[in-house]
Amino acid sequence: MNRETQLTLIDRINTHRGADRGTDTAVGSLRVATTNYTDQERFHAERHIIGQEANMVGLSGLLPGPSTFATVMVGDSPVVLTRDADRRITAMLNVCSHRGAEVADGCGEAKRLTCPYHGWTYHLDGSPAARRREQHFDDVEQRGLTRLPVVESEGLIWVSADPTAMIDEQPLHGAEAELGPFGLDRYRLFAARAFTRPLNWKLAVDTFCEAYHVGSLHRTSLSPLIHSDYALFDRFGPHGRMIATRRSITELDDQPRGEWSLLPHATILWFLTPNTVLIYQQDHVEVYQSRPGASPDEAHLTVSLYVPPDSPKSDNYWSRNFELLIDVTDTEDFGIAAGIQRGFRANAHDSVVFGRNEPALQHFHQALDEILIAASLER
Repeated sequence: MNRETQLTLIDRINTHRGADRGTDTAVGSLRVATTNYTDQERFHAERHIIGQEANMVGLSGLLPGPSTFATVMVGDSPVVLTRDADRRITAMLNVCSHRGAEVADGCGEAKRLTCPYHGWTYHLDGSPAARRREQHFDDVEQRGLTRLPVVESEGLIWVSADPTAMIDEQPLHGAEAELGPFGLDRYRLFAARAFTRPLNWKLAVDTFCEAYHVGSLHRTSLSPLIHSDYALFDRFGPHGRMIATRRSITELDDQPRGEWSLLPHATILWFLTPNTVLIYQQDHVEVYQSRPGASPDEAHLTVSLYVPPDSPKSDNYWSRNFELLIDVTDTEDFGIAAGIQRGFRANAHDSVVFGRNEPALQHFHQALDEILIAASLER
């Protein structure tokens, strides 16, 4: 994020501060049907588009060097990513052409991918390398792994689980101008954790789409650091960016404008449709991904922590911080989201309200609806 953009954003924050409880707003409130979180037909449609659309699955540090691999889930599909000696990325379905077993697990370094079931091997570009007891298969065409479309841009990796899909060479729709200067391609993956919770997958994204809840839900954890007001929102095509203002913003009041910097005084959240939230903090990056589970009432969640390579902080420091962010989001955010999901099932109301002070939340749902409509028209 360049200096001019930071100054413009600080000016907008200060305008809201001058209005006491000001914040960026939408034109009006938006009512969303609770069936959007419980309806089986919509649930299947959302699962389908998540598999078809380009998903931001991680930072470039997921594959830190040549001859590295990493496994991810894109929708319901297991995917393996590799980086070759020329640092090019290949994405493939993690499905052996022999009997369908997954050929890789986790992440690491490898010259070849080897299926653990029968030992068939593949080059890092997915082409077949060798079959054990080749004489028993010489009448069968040797096939490689199924390649998938993948794009690496501004330190982010985007993959679709549909081999026929097209991904824009620049999938950020203008956000690259802000994300590029952060040098996210240099960040290393420190830790990641996957878990399943009893809530609709959208609720896991919803909780990051507004700062309104910080003062009440996070009264003792985040509220001492972050305002519930003074939040900013901007659209980047189907994506969005929210600025959550830290209470330390008052430090700028005593500084000349020429010395202002937004980054120490803000948490910056990018909502990357369809299902990823990237959060830039002062000294690290968090990535949250949410996928539909077995039903509308279940979500598969992955939380990843990326840290700058030149950070002087110890692994013990990062471990403590990773556990803390998991504890806050899982106990507070996802815990209350599970209760919301139960409330939707109780049919207490037929809709929920996204207020004018929740523009990022409104945009996320409107963008998702537009993707669903476009997908239905293509069928």
